[in-house]
Amino acid sequence: MLQASKYPLWDMKAIARQLTGKKLAKKKLPTWFNNELILYPVRLSMEQCSSEDTANYKRSILKYGRGIDITGGFGIDTTILAKDTESVIYCERNTDLAAIVENNFNAFKLSNIQVYVGDGIECLSSQKQLDWIFIDPARRKEGERVFRLQDCEPNVIELNDLFFEKANQVLIKTAPLLDIQQTIRDLEFVKEVHVLSVNNDCKEVLYLLEKEFKGSTQIKCVNIKKTLTEEFTFNFEDERSVINSYSEPLAYLYEPNASVLKAGAFKSIAKQLKLSKLHQHSHLYTSSELVKNFPGRTFIINAVINADKKSLAKHSNGKANLACRNFPQKIDLLKKKLKLKDGGEDYIFATTLIDGKPKLIVCKKENNEKL
Repeated sequence: MLQASKYPLWDMKAIARQLTGKKLAKKKLPTWFNNELILYPVRLSMEQCSSEDTANYKRSILKYGRGIDITGGFGIDTTILAKDTESVIYCERNTDLAAIVENNFNAFKLSNIQVYVGDGIECLSSQKQLDWIFIDPARRKEGERVFRLQDCEPNVIELNDLFFEKANQVLIKTAPLLDIQQTIRDLEFVKEVHVLSVNNDCKEVLYLLEKEFKGSTQIKCVNIKKTLTEEFTFNFEDERSVINSYSEPLAYLYEPNASVLKAGAFKSIAKQLKLSKLHQHSHLYTSSELVKNFPGRTFIINAVINADKKSLAKHSNGKANLACRNFPQKIDLLKKKLKLKDGGEDYIFATTLIDGKPKLIVCKKENNEKL
């Protein structure tokens, strides 16, 4: 950009946008990155679009029939959903963005996607029967924190009748900030909720609505990792009725992944996997025997000690990975108090035990844990 005046025939803004987009795509969208015919939009569209991992997960839900993506954006979800479906309508208000995405559909040689430039709700209203609808409602104002569906555009709560007039299934994508139980109450016919993380970073929550569905909503906690995908399923009715057992730390310590914690499966995970909780509010778990395939991290406990430098000196070389879970002191202050540096193979959980006393649990990662 600084050299732009020397090359008046070159569109430096366009060139810079492509270089920036390709850099962002390398990890987030490897299939796009590896296709030399792909064009990239402005940075904001790149940052807001689904990752390839999360789009592929949606494909496992909507892999049939005729559908519509009402809020197309950079078209990542549309592209991947089109692989297994009869046809998909891609809707986008932004003319420039729609042109870029149409180019990319052609780059992937996708012939079963119809591009509609304009309002997605208007496009849906003009359609005959479809099999499914996908929608990713946006925040009304860019940059604001959103906690309710009513604060998003379009307001999907008001569109329920239209949705089920046109299709039998609706998949709604939301940001993790929205309260899941409140969102289920706000919507109708919620069959499944998919809480989706990538490498333990919660990315999005998907609500699958099915026309006239009656029954308990299944909550699916999914964490996509490099070599495997962790899954855990429960429902809120069972979660509310579970009575957990509690214990002092035993041989193993378990920390649930981000999807399990976001979904609030605090009691169900202990019941299903036969674990004991350390404290009602700690959300750390323990067992005498190793529980394999735990959806999260597993540690071998070496010691349970007081939260002071003298006690820690016997079990640490001054370097460890510290985490606070239901602990009365903030992590920065505790780290300073313990004179502890980040890193190494030791893991220390500062937490409150069943007797109400704050302690440090010193442990190492279980060797068989898969990344």
